[in-house]
Amino acid sequence: MYEGIDESALRDYILNKFTAEGDFDFLKEGELPAIVDAMRGFDEEYMRASGANEGEIYDDDDAYELIFTRLQAAYPQYKMYCMRLAEDYLDFVEEYLASVDAIDWE
Repeated sequence: MYEGIDESALRDYILNKFTAEGDFDFLKEGELPAIVDAMRGFDEEYMRASGANEGEIYDDDDAYELIFTRLQAAYPQYKMYCMRLAEDYLDFVEEYLASVDAIDWE
């Protein structure tokens, strides 16, 4: 998804950040990893559709809208938490990418 990025390390980072927050303890066992994987898939969908995976600008507002909308459809039982999940996901991805110098701020 992100060229030159260790996807496994990124996933682990995101999961660890969500777990450390402790705000999503209401999720059933195994749901958090599944939700994170779903958001990563939605993010990849955005990147392909926008051309961000080929060097176009990554618009985090547009990415958020797609991730949020798809997440609500995929997890209607958590509809009221999807905004927070999507926002935190994007924050955690940005933190990780910044930590490995993978963000080119334009």
